[in-house]
Amino acid sequence: MKWYEAIGNIDRRIIYLLLTLFVILPFFVPFSMRQNIMPQTQQLFDFVESIPPHDKAVMLAVDYTPQTMPECHPMAIALLTHCFARNIPVVGLSFNVQAPGLAVDAFATVADSINSAAMSQEDSVIYGRDYVYLGWKSGFIAAMLDMGESIAGVFPRDYFRNSVDSFPLMQKVQNYKNVAIAIILSASDYPEYWVLYPQSRYGVKIGAGLTAVMAPKYYPFLQTGQLSGMMSGMKGAAEYEHLVLNSGYAKSLGRADTGMNSQSMIHILIIVFIILGNIGYFFSRRKREL
Repeated sequence: MKWYEAIGNIDRRIIYLLLTLFVILPFFVPFSMRQNIMPQTQQLFDFVESIPPHDKAVMLAVDYTPQTMPECHPMAIALLTHCFARNIPVVGLSFNVQAPGLAVDAFATVADSINSAAMSQEDSVIYGRDYVYLGWKSGFIAAMLDMGESIAGVFPRDYFRNSVDSFPLMQKVQNYKNVAIAIILSASDYPEYWVLYPQSRYGVKIGAGLTAVMAPKYYPFLQTGQLSGMMSGMKGAAEYEHLVLNSGYAKSLGRADTGMNSQSMIHILIIVFIILGNIGYFFSRRKREL
């Protein structure tokens, strides 16, 4: 068998094996590929970067589900790392009933990571002082609007059944006047409702972190300034991780970068097979013509 015929007859099991190896390789061999930062990701990072420390809070709406966790969960961790590193308080909440467990995990992951290296109370991230997770609420449109008057009126108790008024943070963050930006992490249309209701009525700045399939719908919102920034899919999360790392707020990249490395490796492998297949076809056809 000629070499070009062998190229065209590669056993598909070999192809699947190589694909499997390229998927898992980045999880065991640490390396990082350069990320081209998209303007909307940079815009969101710059907005959070512009918030003065110990001033207004970031409201983080965690509304993704376990099915979309690979894309959105790294966004939450990167955002929380950025906020806590800059001493920006965070108020978390959810309107999707499947989201609270994921939100609690994201907060705990970042808080534990920072506190493990903290040398004092000032360096630590403390629940009630630096962040609060309010939990889940039904009737999200009414809740969004009512928080413009009183957050504690909508969420009298947090996820852990503590009185919201008892927290030093929530004594300062009473409504949207004390919120610098609301960032919605979702795989559905929650960001649109935040633009339609809280922003139009109270002028709240809105940011978003969306799955890749949802993001194209929201580019017009970016162009009109209704969104102050956006992360798009796992790539957007990886871009934000790189921005956080390059600014000195983190010591390493997260899972989004690892996931993007797997995707990039697979894409490179597929391109190589396409090129080899075309080379084999070209020489086979040439021989037939001779």
